[in-house]
Amino acid sequence: MTDTVVIAEQGDEDTGYRFSWGLAIAGGVAATAVTFFLLTLGAGFGLLLINPATHSGPSTPVFLTGGAIYFFAAQAFGFAVGGHLVGRLLGPIVESRIQEEFRAAAHGFVAWAVTILATLTVVALAGLTAANTGAASAALYGSPNSKPVDTIATAYLVDVLFRPGSSGNENARAEAGRLLEAGLVRGEQLAPDDRARLISLVSSQTDISRDQAAKRIDRMQTDIQAKTRSAADVARKAASYASLWIAFSLFFGAVVAMTAAVFARNEDDREAHTE
Repeated sequence: MTDTVVIAEQGDEDTGYRFSWGLAIAGGVAATAVTFFLLTLGAGFGLLLINPATHSGPSTPVFLTGGAIYFFAAQAFGFAVGGHLVGRLLGPIVESRIQEEFRAAAHGFVAWAVTILATLTVVALAGLTAANTGAASAALYGSPNSKPVDTIATAYLVDVLFRPGSSGNENARAEAGRLLEAGLVRGEQLAPDDRARLISLVSSQTDISRDQAAKRIDRMQTDIQAKTRSAADVARKAASYASLWIAFSLFFGAVVAMTAAVFARNEDDREAHTE
């Protein structure tokens, strides 16, 4: 198959590789709008599948997998719409077939980039709005009696250390809580002095030997560290998988936008030749 080169008339300045930022931005806006609509529609149907009152609906892995696949498909469709729009609106120009396809692909790629930048802007603005709204709500409606999660966790750990019966006077319990907050709750090792003092408190308040108190504290410390490492590993893997999936979907979206623009340009040429 040979490429046909059309020689422009002398003085014709629009010869090959003309780029229109307006069309590229229009394609990006269209792709953003279509993707946002599909994601909103999918989120609505997804929330309908979950019933918090009866705990019915798909399991978390199934729900997340289905959501990821739907995000992939919605994004690809949006990029296809944007690329097709750009390709059909480019119009003919004096250029070879390779130049024409490159020009269409370039417009599709820029439309993809505009979509990504627009999406990032919307997400950043939404996150900023949510943060400001949460801070304002906390300032207006926050209860002075509400306890942070770390405080509740520390109180539970003190109860475990002072079993049976969660005994112990308030001063001893308060000091034990402060020692735990300084070490275990933040995922750190207890300082030797803090550990010795905690052993004394547990031993004196629960009528067990210092060796038993030390074993109880060390066992709790080991369990908490294991849970902390496990949670950190799960979070790391989830973030890694999410990043790889988003990167792959964005790469696929760029290919879809460029391919759609090229096919749309060829389709426009075929329709022009048949008229």
